[in-house]
Amino acid sequence: MNNITVYLAIGSNIEPQRNIPRCLEGLRALPGSRLTAESAWYRTRPWGIASQPEFINLVVALETGLTPHALLAATQAIEIALERQRQCRNGPRTIDIDLLLYGDQRLDEPDLCLPHPSLLLRDFMLIPLIEIAPAIRHPERGRSLSELTPEIRYRQIIARFSSGITAKDINQDARAR
Repeated sequence: MNNITVYLAIGSNIEPQRNIPRCLEGLRALPGSRLTAESAWYRTRPWGIASQPEFINLVVALETGLTPHALLAATQAIEIALERQRQCRNGPRTIDIDLLLYGDQRLDEPDLCLPHPSLLLRDFMLIPLIEIAPAIRHPERGRSLSELTPEIRYRQIIARFSSGITAKDINQDARAR
């Protein structure tokens, strides 16, 4: 199988400065796969349950030979390895990996929808994706993702960090607000 470029959203609000790098290591270790781009890291408001720590989110590009379902299984294995707990929907988590786009493929299955159904609704998915892949077109809409930013319904981005962050960065940003 030929490699295809996929885009993954990554988020964490439990020790993100530790868990996001570990997640990236797990993605780099996937067979027949290679990380090719990483967006800036974004501090975002929690979604669903407001009384939890803020998140750090980013988007990465991955070239892979894995099928969509094999990639989903691999990303879920990374979440399990990083002790992701699914106790309540939209609750705190060590890591969350969402498949945003798998080339221009479309899927609508109980366990996997492509493109991700929230891609055009949440700024923390769309903005970092545009940052690393400005020419990408939405597989269903046929328009560039940049043209679709007015459709963002949930604006949760608080701050942008140009690269990986440390606990010191998080504390400084919190004091600055």
